[in-house]
Amino acid sequence: MPHLIHTLSTLLLISLLCACSPSSEHDSTDTKNKDKTSASLTHNFPYKFEQVANNTWVIHGPRELPNAKNKGFMNNPGLVLTSAGLVVIDPGSTVYIGNDVITEIKKVSQQAIVAVFNTHIHGDHWLANQAIKMAYPDVKIYGHTEMINEVNNGEGESWLDIMDTLTEGASRGTEVVAPEYAVINADVIKVGDTHFKIHHYGIAHTKTDIMIEVVENSVVFLGDNVLSQRIPRTSNGTFIGNITSVNTLLKSDIKTYVPGHGPTGDRAMVEEYIKYLSLVYEAAKEAFNQDLDSSDVLAISKETTTAYKDWYGYDDLLGPQGAQAYSEVEEAEF
Repeated sequence: MPHLIHTLSTLLLISLLCACSPSSEHDSTDTKNKDKTSASLTHNFPYKFEQVANNTWVIHGPRELPNAKNKGFMNNPGLVLTSAGLVVIDPGSTVYIGNDVITEIKKVSQQAIVAVFNTHIHGDHWLANQAIKMAYPDVKIYGHTEMINEVNNGEGESWLDIMDTLTEGASRGTEVVAPEYAVINADVIKVGDTHFKIHHYGIAHTKTDIMIEVVENSVVFLGDNVLSQRIPRTSNGTFIGNITSVNTLLKSDIKTYVPGHGPTGDRAMVEEYIKYLSLVYEAAKEAFNQDLDSSDVLAISKETTTAYKDWYGYDDLLGPQGAQAYSEVEEAEF
């Protein structure tokens, strides 16, 4: 029975991810790669680290969901140079992507990678831990306590299945390498001359999220609590939790904000994202207060969120998000 539940939950998550991928992004020619080996699919990695702050770099990944063409890569791996070595935030989605990220890291610095932070449970951010651990066996990998619990309960294996399906086998050979060191809110990890402060304020994008503030550099890595120019998948979190968590973070005096997906920005970028979540939630409240159905949220939110219509995923995700927000409003009332 546990195996059946695990299988069903994996299939459901795959279907949700596939349903959220705009149909125009699918390339029918990708299917010819299905039977190729993973190694043959990793020769081209056209992404480079960009410096976003002092001693801090980011690779800004592509906007689309994992697929055979991008080989699973879609997130924003981060790199911080300290006096004790390099620190990586969210190295990516597969062992092969991890190797590509390491290659790009060596173009920035030849120092060893001494620490990795994983922002949350979604495998597109952390399954590349395997590559880092293989190249640097002494590396310390940090994640929230809840993330480690979920990996230990099989969620990592679920994400291997998801990535294998979405990439048509390009991720095959990747293995689960979980965070070994648990962190919680307000923990400060000192690496050489640099302090990494952990922010976690309860369930947000998921219940496993950490936002990592690089204190000396005035940078924070937000994970998927904030996306830039992209509509989020909210089904593993809550609107109010996400809004509250990020607004709490904004009380800190930080200059540079790195989202889980999309371009790095300043405080205004973060506020624009939170405004989107708030507009969807307010549309759900309006529908509820007028005794309308959850399906009616879409019409209201389409009117209030027109400024976001060009964000990736808008057409596919706005409807499901309205239904989720309505359910949250309903639960809050009763």
